[in-house]
Amino acid sequence: MRQRFVAPAAPVDEVRTNEATLDIRPSQRDEACPVTASPDWIPDDVCKEVRFFCDHWLSLKGEAELPACDLIDPLDFSRYLSRVFMVEGRSLKELQIRLAGTAYRDLYGFEITGKHVTDLIPFGVRRDLLVDYSHCLRDRKPIYHTGTMNWRPRGSELSYQRILLPFGSDQGVERILGFAQFFDTEGEPVFNR
Repeated sequence: MRQRFVAPAAPVDEVRTNEATLDIRPSQRDEACPVTASPDWIPDDVCKEVRFFCDHWLSLKGEAELPACDLIDPLDFSRYLSRVFMVEGRSLKELQIRLAGTAYRDLYGFEITGKHVTDLIPFGVRRDLLVDYSHCLRDRKPIYHTGTMNWRPRGSELSYQRILLPFGSDQGVERILGFAQFFDTEGEPVFNR
């Protein structure tokens, strides 16, 4: 069993989507944590790929609150492109997937580029994921999350480590660069192409 990073209890948050307003209780957020600019903001056992993206974001950010969108260069992380995604928008309702690696097509069974995040992620099933996006937009901070999913056609359960990295300007977050590393039931990485 993989060790999970558990964040401290968070206050109740209100999330609005085009479907409803929800109160998200701390127990639904116990595996996500805002990233702070210190060496210990993610657990020691985080996979090297997630650590790479966090270090990369911090280097682009420098002293600014957020790194600028024009600093995103896929050549900087080309070996991980199959598991990278980028969403664009200033609110949860506006977030649209602009880039999605091939691992996401394999997971969903169809191309997700161009879809809105709230249409893609079943609101009633995975509200924890929507709250992560909401926090990333509102707090202007990366969000690290671990979890499990069984969206594959075979019904196999996968665990994952995911990071959401905000990019934007003084006006707020405009894009979120995301990366996820997926693991099979034995804890071995999958989608490593």
